[in-house]
Amino acid sequence: MARTKSNAATITTIEEAEKILKEMCELEAQWEKIDNAANKKIADIKEKAANDGKVLRDTYKSHVDSLKAYAVYFRSELFQDKKTIDLQFGSIGFRKAPDSISCTKQTAELLQKLGLKEFVRVKIEPDKERMLSLDDETLSQVGAARKSKEDFFAETKRDLVNQELAKLAG
Repeated sequence: MARTKSNAATITTIEEAEKILKEMCELEAQWEKIDNAANKKIADIKEKAANDGKVLRDTYKSHVDSLKAYAVYFRSELFQDKKTIDLQFGSIGFRKAPDSISCTKQTAELLQKLGLKEFVRVKIEPDKERMLSLDDETLSQVGAARKSKEDFFAETKRDLVNQELAKLAG
């Protein structure tokens, strides 16, 4: 079997060790310079991409805001029977967000007085997640109220847009 020779230099004196250490310092400086240049280029590319895409992202957000305003204004007409409208290039609608609990400063104390200690955390504060299971009358007794809300969404159908573009190009 063939033996391979190691590239490691044989050091026999302290001067040779110093020379190798000096060369290692020079190598580190060179690769740090290369890495720093690469990191600067990467940072510049990311900054340029962020700047180039800012107008697009701002326009996109503006479009979502416009769609939301339209959906809110015409909600009773558009969303009588459903919460989502499928359009040619996407869908708009309202999603039910998870219920949350709003509490007053006295809620935790009132929960304890009513014997509902399992709904109070060790740090004396109401456990809003567990309070979601309470009925509205009990919530009212402890100075809390259930809040329900819906979040607006807009989803694109990019594959249809790509098909349209392909038809135009073809």
